[in-house]
Amino acid sequence: MITVAHLDEQRGFRGGERQASWLVRGLSGLGVSNILVGKPSQPFVSMLPGIETLRRIALPLRGEFDWYSAFRLARITTELGVDIIHAHTSHAHGIAVMAKFLGSPSFLVVSRRVNFMPRRGFLNRYKYNAADRILCVSQTVHDTLRRFGLGPSQLKTVHSAVDPERALMTAVPRATLGIPEKVPFLFSAGSLVEHKDHDNLLQAFALVWNSFPDARLCIAGNGPLMATLKERSASLGIAPAVSFLGHRDDAPGICRSADLYVSSSWSEGLGTSILEALYAGTPVVATEAGGAREMVIPEVTGMLSPSTNPGALAEAILFSLGNHDKALQMAERGKTLAREKFSVERMVASTLDTYRELLSEHRSE
Repeated sequence: MITVAHLDEQRGFRGGERQASWLVRGLSGLGVSNILVGKPSQPFVSMLPGIETLRRIALPLRGEFDWYSAFRLARITTELGVDIIHAHTSHAHGIAVMAKFLGSPSFLVVSRRVNFMPRRGFLNRYKYNAADRILCVSQTVHDTLRRFGLGPSQLKTVHSAVDPERALMTAVPRATLGIPEKVPFLFSAGSLVEHKDHDNLLQAFALVWNSFPDARLCIAGNGPLMATLKERSASLGIAPAVSFLGHRDDAPGICRSADLYVSSSWSEGLGTSILEALYAGTPVVATEAGGAREMVIPEVTGMLSPSTNPGALAEAILFSLGNHDKALQMAERGKTLAREKFSVERMVASTLDTYRELLSEHRSE
């Protein structure tokens, strides 16, 4: 039996933690022994309460250079015979590297969910080279790490997955959002942070509003740019048509009620909200960021636009709204792609194959 310690220091439960929960659930069903290592009283360490075989260990995990937590992790992995430490965040990656330095015998697998180029420097290069495998959520992330200097044998592309139960949750009635039934309804979901580039979306929507003055836009997500984006909406004169919903657990249900899902980022790892929209059969317009092109094939499964270009994004939105039948045809093909290529089962199987490859390499030495 393979024993895996899953490490995540995050507070809250966002996309990466959700992906990890699906992975752990799937691995448990395939006979893998899983240990959850996270902050005390945080969702990661207490997730999946229905799996009685899960072991849960709380550590302080006070940032990337928490030597105390690294020492504890080294002891835990040694005493429990952990084969793999699977780090699900960048800071978890750093703590796991220190645990290996302090004597942990476990292999280190890292999930890389963002497409930022790692900072140069000795310590960062040591950190990345210490990982036995880095699972890249898109080919774009894979290519970025190759440019950073990592070898192809260290990297493997394992796409993030979409959970059918979440993607196909009951549609949220438009009336509960204050949106009339027959007006064009655009939806976007994501943290209100710089790389999601909601300013790009607002500028594009202002152009769209000129042609569709009854159109409405809802944005789900919290973040430090909330006030700034509300002010931007007002300055563009579109505030009456834009709703900032804050964090919504039912975002996929809102997406199912929308005419169009729009992603406006200039950087993404993959873009799981795009995946959820595709899986549900909602037409998609996305900027070419991260792994978007791996999901949104231009004019085949959706419309793709250059990033940081509001005019081009507006054109793609206008095309989709003005060619409803074509948009639905693309959405149908997008649904097929999402269900065949980005399933939880495929993600779990690819990850388990990676674990087995590492253990097999060790036995053959």
